[in-house]
Amino acid sequence: HTHYNVLVVDDDEDDQFLIRQAFEDDAKLFSTSFCHRWHRCAGKIKAPKRLPDLILLDLNMPKMSGFDVLTHLKGSEEYRHIPVIIFSTSQIRQSGESLSARCQQLRLKPATHQKLSLMAEKIRQYWFLLSELPVRRTN
Repeated sequence: HTHYNVLVVDDDEDDQFLIRQAFEDDAKLFSTSFCHRWHRCAGKIKAPKRLPDLILLDLNMPKMSGFDVLTHLKGSEEYRHIPVIIFSTSQIRQSGESLSARCQQLRLKPATHQKLSLMAEKIRQYWFLLSELPVRRTN
């Protein structure tokens, strides 16, 4: 079995806790790492032996917004191949067209643990079992 790396960029600690719980169901298939702000993520991405296979990105973050992070990722030769799933609250509806051209999926952030678990299961099934992720690059 291939082992996948998922990076979650979200500044809400409660959401991080729920996402961690939702993704733990299949921990043997992938590992999930978290960061609150992009400047911390940038160091985390370069530190592992290989880059994340998938990034879950919240749009509503302080200092550098999810929009800015997405622009940075897709403008970078090193990161542009990594699929990005945007998950957030109201800004998706307002910005869906411009975002959909730069990310692989837009998801409304679920309000309950049960719905978040279902979203995590669907993401795992689609991205790790049904889809063929881009060829991994190593640092």
